[in-house]
Amino acid sequence: MNRRTVLVVGVVATVLAGAAVLRRLQLQRAEAITDYQTVAARRGTIVATVNSSGSVLAEDEVTLLFPSPGILAETKVQTGDKVESGQELARLDTRQLEWSVVQAEAALKSAEAQLAQIKTGPTSADIGAAEAAVESAQESLDRLLSGPTANDLESAKLNVDAAKNQLWSAQAQRDSVKGNPLSSQAAIDSAEAQVLLSELNVRQAILAQEKLNERPSDADLALARSQLAQAKAQLDKLQRTPTVEELAIAEAQVEQARAALEQAKLRLADAILLAPFPGTVVSIGANAGEFVAAGIPVIVLADLERYYVDARVDETDIGRVEVGQDATIVLDAFPDTSLGGKVARIDPLGAVAQGVVSYAVRIEVRSSDIALRPNMTAITDIVVERKEGVLVVPNRAIRRDNAGRFYVEVVSNGEVQRRSVTTGLSSELMTEVLTGLREGEEVVVSAPRRNILEEVGGPFGFGGQGQ
Repeated sequence: MNRRTVLVVGVVATVLAGAAVLRRLQLQRAEAITDYQTVAARRGTIVATVNSSGSVLAEDEVTLLFPSPGILAETKVQTGDKVESGQELARLDTRQLEWSVVQAEAALKSAEAQLAQIKTGPTSADIGAAEAAVESAQESLDRLLSGPTANDLESAKLNVDAAKNQLWSAQAQRDSVKGNPLSSQAAIDSAEAQVLLSELNVRQAILAQEKLNERPSDADLALARSQLAQAKAQLDKLQRTPTVEELAIAEAQVEQARAALEQAKLRLADAILLAPFPGTVVSIGANAGEFVAAGIPVIVLADLERYYVDARVDETDIGRVEVGQDATIVLDAFPDTSLGGKVARIDPLGAVAQGVVSYAVRIEVRSSDIALRPNMTAITDIVVERKEGVLVVPNRAIRRDNAGRFYVEVVSNGEVQRRSVTTGLSSELMTEVLTGLREGEEVVVSAPRRNILEEVGGPFGFGGQGQ
């Protein structure tokens, strides 16, 4: 074989070998593309939610108690009873409290009567009595200043003579009784006592006679003048209309009595437990006849027709939650059923538990046929954002490089190409793509696992399969 022939054969062999290598690479590439799992980017709706957990609570629940201690007289309901608003549920022994109300009512009537009397003013009889008192006091003072009259002296002398005559008569009677041997000792003692009493009357009459002749002392004059001044002041007070101060005092006493009555009525009302709203009695904490301390729960009442979920939302998500947002509720007791809800309130103050801050969110439960019960465990998904007709891909398609930039792998013309993208809203399954991708393009969600030796091997058997 000449050199030309050898050259031709070599060229042909090289071409054949190159074709074989190209064919093998095409087959490997086709096989690799076939092994990738892809999904087409599409337009759709994406919903972002905030997940939380909580408990089902009755819309209205109240623990009823007595503010003051006492003996529980009776309970008029049982656990499970449905009651109406204002219905009496239990009461303490109220006999003493009722008596206090009666006393307070009487005190108020007395104060009102006194106020009415002050407003009306004194009667003519009151004025006349006060004037007579002034005249009497004036006469007493005048008598002290002018000394006794002749009539006063004669009257005093007659009083002394009469007292002496009574003494002589008593002495004669005593002597007669003592001289009679038939007289008893009791009769003799009685006669002696009468003599002593008559002697005392004589002394008093003589002292009164002597006092008339004495000049009045400064103390007697001061006392008489004081009595006259008091009588005049009382008359002047009656003749004047009530002063502003007197009227204000009387009105204040009426208000004080009225307040005392209201307080007594309030204590009586506090001894009776009334239903504040229609509901169901869920608990009774005391029996009739027992002593109930102040502040001890007696009856728990709840509205079992309406419920809400008391959910706890982490501080990292609370900024996305707003009042009025819709929510989906799933109960542990009914895992296959979803309930609708709406965010009704967000507590402004967070709570710290084991170093984690969370906020209470009230989610109203819409009507449902499920038999809800208080304290059931609930999982909630609060819809914080919703977008319609946006370009979305599965979350598995979104990747991030070492610089933190997002990208996807797109299958185009039998090749896998990396494409930088800008993402938007994300849900648990899907992510919105804002730029870098077109609708219908296939994105890789799962790449095949290949043997590392096969990846680096060539058509000549370096780690690959033999031909």
